[in-house]
Amino acid sequence: MAEDSLFQINLVTPERILLTGMASEAVLRTAEGDVTFLANHTPLVGSVEAGVVRVIRPDEDDLRVAVHGGFVQVEQGVVLEGGDTDGQTTGSRVTLLLGVAELADEVDVEAARADLEAAESKVAELTGAGRPAGEADESDPALAAAEADAAWAQARIDAVDATATSG
Repeated sequence: MAEDSLFQINLVTPERILLTGMASEAVLRTAEGDVTFLANHTPLVGSVEAGVVRVIRPDEDDLRVAVHGGFVQVEQGVVLEGGDTDGQTTGSRVTLLLGVAELADEVDVEAARADLEAAESKVAELTGAGRPAGEADESDPALAAAEADAAWAQARIDAVDATATSG
């Protein structure tokens, strides 16, 4: 794979660095919709929505990470890992600052399913017949929190399911 088709990627949470290395693609959901980052992507700062981040790395299996949200930054002209400080080895860097994230192979699927069931029950309890799920607003923080919990649990399950079917 040509070096110019790769970019540096960093996935970071407050607790640890989940990944730092080179990738050819990163696929994730932003507030504006699903996006695929490739080398030389336009510089960007945006929000990351709950879901699965898929990182395609050279000569390694795809990495899948369940994320609960955060921020993404794409930079150009950065000195790449192992590059010369005189700027000869520059390229793209994608950094994801994630509040909560879990590698697919670390997910406890049974716990995630139980969390999803509990969150869906809470959403059903809070919505009753008055409002469909998915339409939480700022006036009902309990409903918004229950829906966020459900999205996180579903992301954890999806990360594992995607890994099982791809590999």
